[in-house]
Amino acid sequence: MSDYSRIAIVEDDQSFASFLKTILEEKGYKVEVYYDPETALKRLPDFSPQLVITDLKMPKMDGITFLEKAKSIFPDTQFIVITAYGTIPSAVEAIKKGAVDYITKPLSSPDEFLSLIAKLFPERKEKIFKKLFELPPFEILFAGMEDVYEKIMRVAPTDTTVILYGETGTGKSAIAKAIHLLSGRKGNFVEINCAAIPETLIESELFGYEKGAFSGAVKSKPGKIEIAKDGTLFLDEIAEMNPTVQAKFLRVLQDKTFERLGGLTSIKTNARFVVATNKDLLELVRQGKFREDLYFRVNVFPIYIPPLRERKEAIFKIAEYIINKLSEKIGKDPLKLSKNSKEILKKYPWPGNIRELENVLERSFILAKGEELELESGFFEKDKILQDKEEPKNLKELEKRAILEVLKKTGGNKKKAAELLGISLRTLYYKIKEYNLKTP
Repeated sequence: MSDYSRIAIVEDDQSFASFLKTILEEKGYKVEVYYDPETALKRLPDFSPQLVITDLKMPKMDGITFLEKAKSIFPDTQFIVITAYGTIPSAVEAIKKGAVDYITKPLSSPDEFLSLIAKLFPERKEKIFKKLFELPPFEILFAGMEDVYEKIMRVAPTDTTVILYGETGTGKSAIAKAIHLLSGRKGNFVEINCAAIPETLIESELFGYEKGAFSGAVKSKPGKIEIAKDGTLFLDEIAEMNPTVQAKFLRVLQDKTFERLGGLTSIKTNARFVVATNKDLLELVRQGKFREDLYFRVNVFPIYIPPLRERKEAIFKIAEYIINKLSEKIGKDPLKLSKNSKEILKKYPWPGNIRELENVLERSFILAKGEELELESGFFEKDKILQDKEEPKNLKELEKRAILEVLKKTGGNKKKAAELLGISLRTLYYKIKEYNLKTP
C-alpha cells in the first residue's frame, strides 16, 4: 500500500472520526478529518484525496447532498458512506448517487473495514491509468519515482501549469497523460511536439487559422489550443518554440485568450497547460534564446523526470514489464533475463532511456532462441562502454561514450544510430553538437 494514498473523513462525531483516523494512519494512509461538510467542500481541493469517507447524518448539510456536490468536483474520487444500523436504506440511496460502499456505525470489525479500504486503491489506480490511454500500470510508470508521483497527485486536480524536465525517452508524454487523467477534466488530452513541426507551421498548428489567412488556407481550421478546450494541452520540447510564437503563447497563459491566424475575434480557452523540455530553460533565458517572462509563466510547478540510469533499482521491474508486453505482441512465451543481461542492464547508461531499453529488448526478444533472454550481442558484446578501463567522470561522459560507440557501430549512419539509441534524429544532432563529437 502506498503511503501517498490520501483519505478524507467527513464526520461530525469527533470520537468516531478520531478512531477511523488512527487505524488508517497506522496502515500508512494520509488522513485529514473535517467535522462539517461545508468546511470539507472548501478544503478538499487542497488535499485532493483518493477516497472520501462521509457520514450520512450531519448538521447543516446531509451526507447525500454533500456526496452530490463533492462528486461534481471530484468525479474520479471514490466515496464510502457511514450509516447507523437503522438507516441502511439511506446507504443504498447513497450508492445510487455514486458511493462505492458503506460502513455501519459503530464499526463491527476494524479488520473488515481496513480490508475494504485496501481493495479500493489498486482498483482506482487501474481505472485511472488504463482509462482512455494505454499507459503502463501505476507500479511501472512511477517505478523508482515515488517523489514524482506525490507531486503529480498534488498538482493534478488544480489548474496550475506544470513543466516536466527530463531527457528524451524518459516518459514525459506518459506523465503528462497521467496528470490529465488525474485532473478529472472532461476535455481532450491534446499533444503537440514543438520540435517535430517546421518553424513556419508551429503558429498555425497552435492557434489555428481563418479561411484566406495565407496561401493554401482554403477553409478555417481550429488549432491545438482550441481543440484542448476544457482539457489539457501538452507542449513537448517547448524550448524549440520560436520567439514570435513564444510571445503569443505567453498571452494565452496570461489571459486565456487568443486569435486564429487571420482572425479578429478573441477566443477564450479553459485548457490546462503541461509543457516539457530536455533543456535547461534558465540557461536559454541567459543566452537570450527563451523569453524570461514566458519562463516564469511555465515554470510554476516544475517536475524533474529522472533518466533510467538514476532509476537502477527499478530497471529490472521495468524490463520485465516490457518483456511481458513483447510476449503478447509477438506471440512468444515470456523469457527470463540471463545473468549477463542483468549485469548489462545495471551498468549500461541508457542514453535513450526507456525508449532505448524497449528497442533493445524487442530486438533481443525476437532473436532469442533459448529460455533466457540475452541482450543482442551486436550492440552490447564487448562494448567499450562497459569494458573501458578508465572510469567515466560523470553521467554526461557516459552518454558521450554511448553515442560515440553506436556511431562507430553504424559507420556514422546517424539515422540508424538514432534508432539504436531510441532517440530522435534531431536529438542525436543536438547531442553531437553539444559534446562536439567527431563522427566516423
